[in-house]
Amino acid sequence: MTEPSPVERLYAVLAAAGITLTAAELAEVLWLAARVAPAAVAPGPAAAAPPARPGPPAPPGPDGAVHGDILPPPPGADVYAAAGPAVDGAAALPVLLRADRALPAQRRLTRALRPLRRPVPSSRERELDENATADLVADTGVLDLALRPRRERWLDVALVVDDGLSMQVWRELSRELGALLQSAGIFRRVRSYGLDTRHPDGPYLSHRPFAAPGTPLPPRAVCPADGRGVVLVLSDAVGAGWREGRIEPLLAAWARTCPTAVLQPLPPRLWPGTGLRTETKLLTGARAGCPNTGWRVADPVLPPDLAPFGGLPVPVLEFGPAAVASWAALVAGTGAITVQVAEVDGAGRPAADVPRPAPGAEQAPDMRSRLALFHAAASPEAFRLAGHLAAVRPLTLPVMRLVQRAVLGGRSSPAHLAEVLLGGLLRRTPADGAPADATFTGGAPADRPAGDAAGRPVRYDFRPGLRELLLESLPSREVLGTAALVTDLLRRGTAGGRYLPALQAGTGGSAALPPGARAFAGTDTALLGHFAPGRAATDGGPVTDVPFGALAERDGALAALVREQRWPEAVELGEQVLERVLAESGPDHPAVLGGRFDLAEWIGAAGAPQTALRLCRDLLADLLARLGPDHGRVDALRARIGHWSGWSGDWAAAVAAYRDLLPEQERRLGTDHPDALFSRHQTAFWTAFGGDTAAALPLYRDLLPRQIRVLGPEDRETLRTRANIASMTGLSGRSAEALDLWRALLPDLRRTLGPGDQLTLVAEAEIGHWTGVNGDPAAALRMITPLLPRLAEALGPHHPTPYGFRRRAAQWTGETGDAAGAAALLRDLLADAGRWLTPEHPEILVGRAAHAYWTACAGGAAEGLRRLRDLLPELDGILGPDHPDTRWAREAVSRLAQEEHERAGGAHASPNE
Repeated sequence: MTEPSPVERLYAVLAAAGITLTAAELAEVLWLAARVAPAAVAPGPAAAAPPARPGPPAPPGPDGAVHGDILPPPPGADVYAAAGPAVDGAAALPVLLRADRALPAQRRLTRALRPLRRPVPSSRERELDENATADLVADTGVLDLALRPRRERWLDVALVVDDGLSMQVWRELSRELGALLQSAGIFRRVRSYGLDTRHPDGPYLSHRPFAAPGTPLPPRAVCPADGRGVVLVLSDAVGAGWREGRIEPLLAAWARTCPTAVLQPLPPRLWPGTGLRTETKLLTGARAGCPNTGWRVADPVLPPDLAPFGGLPVPVLEFGPAAVASWAALVAGTGAITVQVAEVDGAGRPAADVPRPAPGAEQAPDMRSRLALFHAAASPEAFRLAGHLAAVRPLTLPVMRLVQRAVLGGRSSPAHLAEVLLGGLLRRTPADGAPADATFTGGAPADRPAGDAAGRPVRYDFRPGLRELLLESLPSREVLGTAALVTDLLRRGTAGGRYLPALQAGTGGSAALPPGARAFAGTDTALLGHFAPGRAATDGGPVTDVPFGALAERDGALAALVREQRWPEAVELGEQVLERVLAESGPDHPAVLGGRFDLAEWIGAAGAPQTALRLCRDLLADLLARLGPDHGRVDALRARIGHWSGWSGDWAAAVAAYRDLLPEQERRLGTDHPDALFSRHQTAFWTAFGGDTAAALPLYRDLLPRQIRVLGPEDRETLRTRANIASMTGLSGRSAEALDLWRALLPDLRRTLGPGDQLTLVAEAEIGHWTGVNGDPAAALRMITPLLPRLAEALGPHHPTPYGFRRRAAQWTGETGDAAGAAALLRDLLADAGRWLTPEHPEILVGRAAHAYWTACAGGAAEGLRRLRDLLPELDGILGPDHPDTRWAREAVSRLAQEEHERAGGAHASPNE
């Protein structure tokens, strides 16, 4: 990795000190530093410098620039949104991508502000008047100087940015707007302020937007003392402070001192749903630069007696050059304008009744109803964009804007993305420090939005259950092409854009791909360019077979790496070997096609299943064209596509892949062929993995006699199916029968596989669990606890089974009387499992429900009951209403609600009763 440049290190030091400079400001600072003599420093005792230690790569800066060891993306890999800290086995490399600017039509906006560019005489500074001096000397003979007031720019501008949760979508836009005002050469001084509308002590004015809370500023600091200034408030006005009228005193104070307006980034059709009521009025300025109190207000249609206006007029401007130009003309005193106006006063109460959502009204009864409400209210563009965003995980605002530009084109408005963000579909991910139910809406919790502690972009995800419904709303061909659209957009490039951080899938690196990550773009190399799907075959002759697993035989060092399962090194060397084979034989040679399969397998084994899935899908098109759909190699590749789909986090796609493959295998190979049996097993496995145990149990029962007949009773796959039948039987409600099945299976496992095999360890833990279910929780805890570290070591962190047994150990801890200990164990479990499993995974959902339950049992009854109730729609939508865990959660809610009701009744009872 390269060392950061001196300029990058300087920028990082300034950013750490709270000083954010634009590129132009930094250039001026460096120019001045080279010409100003350094201050004298008193000598002190010499001290030995501490040894330098390498640190982690510097995080992205607030403007999207990266001040550390992050390079432009090398081609040939999938690209993902920036993720969290590194996790073993899911490595990725930080890269930079060029993206569009967030502020459109910058030149036209600068021209729209030109009416405010006028020089005026300074009241403080004077300069030499050469002509007057010459006249003075000629007339009087006295050698003296004649001075005149220096000409200076007319106005200051204060950009007050509402930095609420809903304004995150406009964060880059506000920063670029501030830079435009600074570089336009129109204003005397430019200052930016942050406005926290949710602060408990009222609106909180800070030195910088989206900065950590510091010393609050008084409202009078915004307007200059001489009144030569304008105030622009950038806000979507959806926060509670706008709906409750707590922002009005600020607007009124500024409007009485200098011209004040609100820049509304949302389109006018969405303004009725905000907290700022507006009316169409005709405004005329009494003089140039007068405050809002000097403006005459008239209705463009009705006479004054039918349309009275008693408050202060504050224009609400649609964000665009035309509206800004008309407002600038009003301030400059060159004409009257017709504009949307908010009537405010200084009493701190709403000037008009604004409808407020009833408590809990934003909570749809289920995910399908929530999506239907969004579909009815949103524009067609916003609904289409939401469907494409569902094909990407994780989501950050820069990635959302890239997808929007690729899907809707350059003429789409940022308001379309704002509709998605304000539609109640998304929430901040728990990994970013927000609660799991922190929905991105105007009524969101009052946590201050920011990046994480390292400055990485905030990540969002759809509420569980909504992603699948959105993917169903668009044709599959469109959604699958989302990454291709963004790739094409990135390939075309963006002139004058900016850089945003992203992740390149790989087999090593300092960052990580989060669970279930999906690529939003890809890159090309000269090597992979030969392998584009759909390319016409050459005349190299028919291909009758493709050797899988033969690439390592061409190089002894590569064979050794594969034998030792050193997958990252095998991928690196394997690419070189495949390049040589390609140069010697051409892209249609069987050895090249087989080498592509081998390379994809090694990439998946090295921790990048998403990239392995993409490579296998690309190879499938070529094998179908050369071998035909009935070839065994095609079947094997389709099976691997199902495998990597499941381990990429999409178990529904894995089930679909094996279900589609099974009939064709049975037709060609027979119902008892090992390949067909394997597809049956994988169908049942991924069905159970997704939480549908009721459907998985008959699949396993149908599979077992086939395996006994074909593979034998002591084959590992046969024993695994018996274990799955025992597990599914218990989850179906027959706990005693499940315990008997596990006890009968354990001796066969120990004899056949050995006492240290992972399947044997699982059987011992299952016996402990079902012992607890059948009435002995203390024995269950004694049996499961010592097995937990061995299970984690045997199965690895990706596998959900160790997390399931940790959840069961917490359950039996609570059942033995230690509710607080159970809640603590579950809290640690969720923190660990969240690094590997998606938010929709059954283990995560059930773990959250169990944590809420034991939190209630440990004394937090109200909080636990609320969280458990909020989880019921997700459990119903993902696990199903008849799933055992869903039924348990529903019964737990009823039991806790009854206990809460009894406690409340006891609190109001008479002391004598």
